[in-house]
Amino acid sequence: MSHLLIEGQACGAADGALYDIHSPANGNVIGQAAAANVTDINKAIASAKAAFKQWSNKTAYEREATLRKATAHVRTQADEIGRLMALEQGKPWNQAKGEVTGACDLIDYYASEAPRIEGTMPPTEKKSFRSWVTHLPVGVCAGITPWNYPVALLSWKLGPALAAGCAMVVKPTPVTPLSPLAFCQALTEGGLPPGLVNVLTGPDATLGEALVTHPGIAKVAMTGSTSAGKQIFASCAPSLKRVSLELGGHCPAIVCADADVDLAAKILSYKGFRNGGQSCSSVNRIFAHESIHDALVERLVAEAQSMTMGDGITDPNVDLGPLTTAATRTQVEDHVADAIAHGAKLICGGSPPSGESYQDGHYYLPTVLTQAGAEMKLWHEETFGPVLPVKSFSDTDMAVAEANDSSYGLVSYVFTRDFEAGLRLSEQLEAGTVCLNHGAVNSAYAPYEGWKDSGFGLELSRKAIFEYLKTKHVKVAL
Repeated sequence: MSHLLIEGQACGAADGALYDIHSPANGNVIGQAAAANVTDINKAIASAKAAFKQWSNKTAYEREATLRKATAHVRTQADEIGRLMALEQGKPWNQAKGEVTGACDLIDYYASEAPRIEGTMPPTEKKSFRSWVTHLPVGVCAGITPWNYPVALLSWKLGPALAAGCAMVVKPTPVTPLSPLAFCQALTEGGLPPGLVNVLTGPDATLGEALVTHPGIAKVAMTGSTSAGKQIFASCAPSLKRVSLELGGHCPAIVCADADVDLAAKILSYKGFRNGGQSCSSVNRIFAHESIHDALVERLVAEAQSMTMGDGITDPNVDLGPLTTAATRTQVEDHVADAIAHGAKLICGGSPPSGESYQDGHYYLPTVLTQAGAEMKLWHEETFGPVLPVKSFSDTDMAVAEANDSSYGLVSYVFTRDFEAGLRLSEQLEAGTVCLNHGAVNSAYAPYEGWKDSGFGLELSRKAIFEYLKTKHVKVAL
């Protein structure tokens, strides 16, 4: 799939440039992607502007019907789009297919919200005045997406943007461009107007900078690292573009003395190991009460050792595939080695798996460490790998203080059978989302907002539509 998507058509880059995409499972070249340049950016934005004029003039009900028709078609392509994702990203094929259908569900949620973009008619100070407040789409948006959930996190931007009446130019990460490109192409084949969604791929870091600073872009939505988000924020500041950023996390979990230890272990291992721990909402620090610490660690190890690992293309049912990039595994290895050097105890994992089938891929075993602490890199830096560091505590207030001692504030987890205690802990933790006795972080109906260095603006819920709308007040004297 060595092309761009512009004006509803597959086309090569203006200069014909291509670059290789490699499998994280074995290092083989699995395909090529087009390397877009500034000429392609200009063409894509011009196409989006033309499509925006027509799309924004449709009724909300027409947009809803069109979006639902498009996602219905994408669902018929979920198997192939999921295969591309499994090839380029490394997650097992079945999980990748689930991500594609989940993305369709998310867009359908926003399709339903399109007719609910309501204005108001406030009372006025004089009987001769009339006042109308309406909400209008901002225009052409740039969507910049990461490699850990390349289709799901794209839908978080496409859904509200298209429902609001905007057009979008998508720039996927160069690591996983194939599945988001195929997803957008399927949406277009399913009935989205040509040019409403354009896709630009390329390995050059200047591509994203040129896109977000382009005068034709009215709003930028990005998911990625905190450092990249701050750079984008700075680039958008001179032109006062609207910006929403979903950035890194360093998520703590507090497991209280009265917690259901089996439940906590299942959820923490799921959040810590699924997708290789490559998630902004992955658990990065576990505070376990001293009375249940050993029991929790024992169960975490059992969960880790029960997980199957392999190439998710040849066996779609495995639990874990390889990490997506070599750099990610290098960082995981560095964090684990640093933790052990500073006194952490390795309980399980801590290395790539042995065996010929793993030697050419970026595999790393689910890892549990105890005696973790603040002197270690992984206690402050986002590991983005399958590592669960555990620290024992006796005083809950101290555990909360340490949990909040982070520049991040995305998600926190609490496990306790005492509802009042859980509620109070949830109120004290400095995070945009708190999960009490569960790990279902993202809900279409609830806002997902990063505090501190974890984000700016929000995604999900009907509130996210207003990230793509501008407000107009019309006041009339009769």
